[in-house]
Amino acid sequence: MSQTRFSAVALMWLAAGLPLAAQNQVFVKRGTPQREGRAWTEIAECGGAAREGGRLVVRSDLGSVTVKPQGSGRVACHVRIRAFTPNLEQAERLFRGYELGAHTLDDGSMMISATLPSEHPWRRALSVHFDITTPKKYNLDIRTSAGDLIIGDLDGELKGDTLGGDVQVGDVTGPVRVETKGGDIDLGLVAGRLEAQTAGGSIHARQVNSDAVMETSGGEIAAGTIAGSVSAVTAGGDIILRGAKGPLRAETAGGQIRIGNCGSSVRAETVGGNIRLQGARGVVEAETAGGSIDLFRVESAVRAETSAGRIFVEISGNRETFAASHLANSVGDVDVFIPPDLPLSVDAAIEQAFGHRIASDFPNLRCEGRQIALPRRVVRLEGGLNGGGRILRIRTIMGDIQIHSADSPALQQMRQRQEAFWNQWSEYWNSHCKVRETKEDKPE
Repeated sequence: MSQTRFSAVALMWLAAGLPLAAQNQVFVKRGTPQREGRAWTEIAECGGAAREGGRLVVRSDLGSVTVKPQGSGRVACHVRIRAFTPNLEQAERLFRGYELGAHTLDDGSMMISATLPSEHPWRRALSVHFDITTPKKYNLDIRTSAGDLIIGDLDGELKGDTLGGDVQVGDVTGPVRVETKGGDIDLGLVAGRLEAQTAGGSIHARQVNSDAVMETSGGEIAAGTIAGSVSAVTAGGDIILRGAKGPLRAETAGGQIRIGNCGSSVRAETVGGNIRLQGARGVVEAETAGGSIDLFRVESAVRAETSAGRIFVEISGNRETFAASHLANSVGDVDVFIPPDLPLSVDAAIEQAFGHRIASDFPNLRCEGRQIALPRRVVRLEGGLNGGGRILRIRTIMGDIQIHSADSPALQQMRQRQEAFWNQWSEYWNSHCKVRETKEDKPE
């Protein structure tokens, strides 16, 4: 090759290479202030090339963040900054004080940062919104001191934190950890582990394919099926969980608890409200200070306590699965449904039996046991069914105790009402999720 031809090829290669290098560079471009109504607006752009499976880190002192994962190999950030002042000079000073940066971290992640001076008036005078697009297969780590987080469907891991705003997330294939100090959390299908926490709002998750931890200081917790373990705790609100395969813990300081079918143990506790369980294969503990307890299809040990309300328990275990159980009520009836062939021993008592009684559908249990009126008007029934077995202890201070056979028509009617509730809730939940998806797809 001649020297002239070699030089020409080198120049062509260099010319082709320069734009590519420019595209790979992380950049920030600030705009010119424009008047919009009561405010001045500056549009800034930042971003750079991004590989699939990479990570974006956002740290902002102020602003809502919207992320739309797409198919492109770039991160593109459109920042809308508004200064609420009629004075252009003051607006420019505010814009200059808002520092926007972008760079690459040591691990290859891209970072977008936005900082404000510490003076409080700056936060009242500015509003910021980040509109970001990333590759579909990507990981996000976003933190803002004030604003909403809106994340589309993501093939990756999500960490999101805001000190003041709502969190709305689409379907995510990886683990999700989101937190807000003041807002609601609304999630789609989470394929990995979920950790969601808010200091003041509700938590909704359409479905979780792993473990889930959901905590709020004041709001409702509702979720579809959860494939792992569950911890759902609220200081003031209802808890509605369609079901879980792993151990489940649900606690509220003031609300109802509704739980579907569970494949393991269940612990449900409320200070003031009813507890309803569709079924559980493991140990069940249910406690309320003021409400009724309805437990269907309990296969193992059960402990249920209420101070005021009815206790209903359907025992569906067998000789191998059923374990010693205790039902206690202060003021209210206790109804128990037992399989006719289950061997167990019954110890039932009413402490103040003025006008109250113990009744049983089982002739053998009635014959083997005895109902005794003690000096303080205590009525007690002790006996064995099918030769006796693990003990079922039942106590109420003021109320009736009825021990039914599981083939009773009354149980079938109660089951139908329970199924009707979950059918209606499923229709509502599906409708809620469709409305949510429609809002996500609606252009701004």
